[in-house]
Amino acid sequence: MDYSALARSYNTLSYTHQLRDLLAAFFQTDKYKDCNKFELAKTVNDVVFKNYDGEQILKYQLAKEFITKKYVAAFEVKAKTSRTDFLVINGDTKSFEVKSKIDTLNRLKKQVEDYGDVFEYNTVVIDKTHLEKVIELIPDYYGIWYYEKSKKVVYREAKYSPKINASEQLTLMNKKELQKYFGSTNNEQILKECNSAQINDTLKQALKGRYDKRWSFIQTNWNSILPIDLQFFFNTNVKPEIIYGN
Repeated sequence: MDYSALARSYNTLSYTHQLRDLLAAFFQTDKYKDCNKFELAKTVNDVVFKNYDGEQILKYQLAKEFITKKYVAAFEVKAKTSRTDFLVINGDTKSFEVKSKIDTLNRLKKQVEDYGDVFEYNTVVIDKTHLEKVIELIPDYYGIWYYEKSKKVVYREAKYSPKINASEQLTLMNKKELQKYFGSTNNEQILKECNSAQINDTLKQALKGRYDKRWSFIQTNWNSILPIDLQFFFNTNVKPEIIYGN
């Protein structure tokens, strides 16, 4: 069966009848006709997590890794011309780029260059099938994780990035954040007045301020959110009972 089609067709905001139709068509059965929306969504979730090798599974495992730790975390954080899949911030910044079994590695070299310029510790989280190729593509200071079922395997720990660039770090902050933390939106002026350590520390403060509320929502509602819907709830902070009660 093409489980990727099921994963692609699923939408957190689908109505109950749409999910019933989706499952009826996929499994060629009417046994889901009396299920409510949460039961239908959970069925899709369980099937996808058991049979599909997409990035949702690795993102969920990453989130689970940090859900009880004293970090602020975020999905899809822009960094230069790339967007890191998962970022955690506290006393340091840790970026995680996900490459699932069905992902290509075509953009990885550019992505790791971008993250290394702005985040302190950087890791590629992969399906083990990518391991040999990833080792060739990424610099030595990058970490490598993969999962064997639910067990995390740390093939290589991340080291502090030797490429941190204060000028590039400033581009991660929007004008409102620059004004709030530096009293200026002129990057050249900020670079003259602040050293690289000050800019690095301020970036962490800004990112924590930007994502704290959204991540706290995920922590509070963790047990009510289906793994397949995790990023939706991070982005929207809509109460799960509102979504699943439709």
